[in-house]
Amino acid sequence: MRLTALELVNFRLWSELRLSLPGGSTAFVGANATGKTSILEAVWYAATLGSHRASADAVLVRAGESTAIVRAAVEHEGRSELVELEIVTHGRARTKLGGAPIGRRRDALGVVRAALFAPERLAVVRGDPGERRRFIDELLVQLHPRFYSVIREYERALRQRNSLLREAGGHAPTGLEAWDEAVANPGGELCAGRADAIRALAPPAAQAYRNVGGESELQARYAPKVAAPAEQEDAEAWARAIHEGLAARRADELARGTTLVGPHRDDVELSIGELPARTHASQGEAWLAALALVLGLHRAIAERVGTQPVLLLDDAFSLLDPERRERLGRCMPDGTHVLVAASDERELPTSQRWELGRVTVAGVHFDD
Repeated sequence: MRLTALELVNFRLWSELRLSLPGGSTAFVGANATGKTSILEAVWYAATLGSHRASADAVLVRAGESTAIVRAAVEHEGRSELVELEIVTHGRARTKLGGAPIGRRRDALGVVRAALFAPERLAVVRGDPGERRRFIDELLVQLHPRFYSVIREYERALRQRNSLLREAGGHAPTGLEAWDEAVANPGGELCAGRADAIRALAPPAAQAYRNVGGESELQARYAPKVAAPAEQEDAEAWARAIHEGLAARRADELARGTTLVGPHRDDVELSIGELPARTHASQGEAWLAALALVLGLHRAIAERVGTQPVLLLDDAFSLLDPERRERLGRCMPDGTHVLVAASDERELPTSQRWELGRVTVAGVHFDD
């Protein structure tokens, strides 16, 4: 897959930006606060319908405006596709595919596929479990876009069940069993999907960690908060496990007024060597591990979907020594469209041939 064009209107600090992109490896180089990270963020938004830097879409809209637009054109196996995503501060945002409006935004998923590294990815290694759940769900949705709806169905049911528990004031509310079902069914699907996604991710991430220069073994393991069934691809078995867990924790849930069982409490255990990465990884090890997880995500998508996603690297090289920069450059899969944001072109690995886009607040100029 190659991103051929990108257009931004009122996205972050860009009032208007139109880019025709060369293939291969492209580096956007410029000073801080010129908008180079926002270019990669926009591509990621086109791929996932979300930002890696913001939980609410409204902050992506340029100050003083009410609407932003991201248009991304991709080429894959001789076919060209165009996705247009409107972002609004209030109301319903419109979405177009090939210039034609579509009713469901989630139907745009899969047009653009991407893997993103940014400094914020360090939280996947060293942050709380929610960061790791978010990362694995990003992979899951790119492998199977239908999980975008499964995740939101689960989140809606969880909010409703929590509200019912809070309002019950420690007593068993009427209708709680129905909400057990509403949580367990999409929850079972989500657990089965996460287990499969981690199986796809773990081996290539471990290989990437070795290739980039990690000196120990990186391991990723699913750590659900219910008893995992023998057949981890069986969504119904996961749903039964959630049901049983809800029944076993009923008294605790009533006392605390919140749901204590389900995939919202899962974790992905990361270890380097024999030690937990969250508590024992050095800054350098955590940086390498986060890079390796993103490279693993890239390869998992390529192998499962048959599409080389666009590889987005924001400030990936700044904390690497020269040897590891070159090793990372050699790790970039052949045939992958790579987009990099960097403040200094001297950070770029010489093992890649770079098309340089000079970024200023006025726009992007590509070297001849």
